[in-house]
Amino acid sequence: MAFDFEKQNENWEAPNSNKATWPKGLLVFVFILLFLAIGIKVGIDFLNKNQEALIKKYDDQVKIAKNNFPVENQNAVLAFEKSVKNVKLILENKVRTSAFLTSIANNTHQDIYFTYLNSDIKNNNVEIGGVAKSLAVISQAASAFSAISGVENVEIKNIRNTGSNVTFILNLIVKDSFFK
Repeated sequence: MAFDFEKQNENWEAPNSNKATWPKGLLVFVFILLFLAIGIKVGIDFLNKNQEALIKKYDDQVKIAKNNFPVENQNAVLAFEKSVKNVKLILENKVRTSAFLTSIANNTHQDIYFTYLNSDIKNNNVEIGGVAKSLAVISQAASAFSAISGVENVEIKNIRNTGSNVTFILNLIVKDSFFK
C-alpha cells in the first residue's frame, strides 16, 4: 500500500485567522496573577521600609537612653546581672547536690560515719572517706551504694585497720544523670 502525499496535503487547512489562539479566560488569569504579584511586591517593599524606619527610630532612642544612663549605674546593673547568674548557678547546683547527698545518706550503713566527701562532676566521680566498725560493714555499704540509681561502679580503697575501727575510701563512679 502506497502513501499518497498529494491527497494528504489537500486535507490540510490553514488555520482560521479569526480564531484566538489563547482562550480569553487564560489571558485574564495570567494578567490577574501578574498584577497580584506586582501588588504584593510593592506592598512588601512598603512594609519593609516602614519597619526599617521604626527600627532606626528605636535604635536612636536606645542610643539616647544609653548616653543618658550614667556609667556607674551601667556597671552596677552589669554586676547585678552577673550576681543573679551566679546565684542561679548556685541554686541549680544545690538542688543537684542535695539530691545525690540524699541518696547517699539513705543508703549509708548505721555503723559507718563519713569523714569527707569529694564530688567531681567533670569526671563523674564521688569519693567518700569514712570509718567503720568492720570490713563486713564496709562491704555492705559498698553493696548498698552500688544499688543506687546512677552509680556504675563502687571501688574500695585505702582500707586501714586502726584498732577497733577500719578507715576506708569509697570511690563511686557515676553516670552523668547522677548529679542531675
